Amino acid sequence: MSTVRKTIAAGLAIATLSLGVAASATPAAAWGYHPWGWGGGWGPGWGVGAAAAGVALGAAAAATAAPYYAPACGFARQPVVDGYGNIVAYRRIRVCN
Repeated sequence: MSTVRKTIAAGLAIATLSLGVAASATPAAAWGYHPWGWGGGWGPGWGVGAAAAGVALGAAAAATAAPYYAPACGFARQPVVDGYGNIVAYRRIRVCN
């Protein structure tokens, strides 16, 4: 999975959890909740929208940010020799350019 997909998946998970917490943290009132008092029916107020916008903007910024360099790394097989110089096994080592 690429870094961009991981970042987007993490951002969506955070947004889902934060919206669930914010939605469940409002008081239970049949006539609605207003940030400056009772009535008005604003719901949870500006906090949920601001949190969702912050998560979305943060995920977008993280997804577009590219590292300065991306080393090309891979794996190679290296022989393992005993005391007499005989190859007894191979091991994988990480090789970066």
